[in-house]
Amino acid sequence: MREDFNAEEDAMAIKLIAFDMDDTLLLDDRTIGERTMRALHAAQKQGVRIVPATGRGKHSMWNYVEQIGVADAAICTNGAQVYDGAGRPIRERPVDLDLARQIVRFAKENGWYVQGYSEDDYFFEAETEETRLYARLANHMGQQVGDLIAYMQQPPFKMLFVETDMDKMARLKAQAVPRFGQALCVFDSKPFYLEMTDHGATKGAAVLYLAEKFGVLPGEVMCFGDSGNDLSMIECAGVGVVMGNARPEIQEHADLIAPTNEEEGVAQIIEQYVLQG
Repeated sequence: MREDFNAEEDAMAIKLIAFDMDDTLLLDDRTIGERTMRALHAAQKQGVRIVPATGRGKHSMWNYVEQIGVADAAICTNGAQVYDGAGRPIRERPVDLDLARQIVRFAKENGWYVQGYSEDDYFFEAETEETRLYARLANHMGQQVGDLIAYMQQPPFKMLFVETDMDKMARLKAQAVPRFGQALCVFDSKPFYLEMTDHGATKGAAVLYLAEKFGVLPGEVMCFGDSGNDLSMIECAGVGVVMGNARPEIQEHADLIAPTNEEEGVAQIIEQYVLQG
């Protein structure tokens, strides 16, 4: 945590709030708490722009946008897709198709599980334990399409590896980062996910794009997150907030540490620093 940060002195009045969903805004049962809903609606009535920002695709995200009811825009697939409040795409940064096919070949050569994301869904070669784990967490089962290289005729918006064995995940990172880290953003969003997106597809870049679109200065932005894929927006915001349930190495990047997602920490910070500020 940044020890020299003073929320009252260092930040301007907040005009845009962006927040991750899983393990940040959402409770552990993947629902939105009542206190959180009240805080978001109160902030919107105060003139604050509301922007959910997730690694999920639109297919498993838009029901939450509709539940929130006051979102001015939504960031999906870690910034590769940005939608206006009505669900229309306004910014897209897909992975180069040749690079996506290289990722699939790399996965096949090493026995890694990987899935891709299209405009409408995520897709995978064959159903596995990794597929079922992801589907449980996302509350959505994607498309089984057979050979991924043959299937991908359009650039995907992101590629995602799933590996629950942490030793195997360490080996995956050790091989994947040197091979693809120069051409793509490579990061983890959970300990068992490794994601790859275009260099222009980060949550931070998407937040700054929307801030400029809405006439909001970076210092007037507050961002919430808990994982590695949230760091770009936490670090670009006037107030970067990390959840109390985040790993210590993520909390080191915070201006503020919120209570946990189960304690509706997003709501508590909004109440203290935005609604009463």
